[in-house]
Amino acid sequence: CYRCGWSFALKPEEIRFALEALEASGGKHYDARCPRCRQANKISLEQLRRGAPRPPAGEANPPAPPSDSEDASA
Repeated sequence: CYRCGWSFALKPEEIRFALEALEASGGKHYDARCPRCRQANKISLEQLRRGAPRPPAGEANPPAPPSDSEDASA
């Protein structure tokens, strides 16, 4: 935490939820509350992606979102 110095980690479910919410809303950061002092700590979208759980080796990668160029031709 930037305020009290407490070290904490987000649960994988919280990271997945944050990524889905940010991608849907177009946000750039997620506000994670410190469990000790309740201060909001901004976590960038890129930092969340790095900490996201990886899919099992047997599963294929999720499909890529459609690009803007495909939307323009429709």
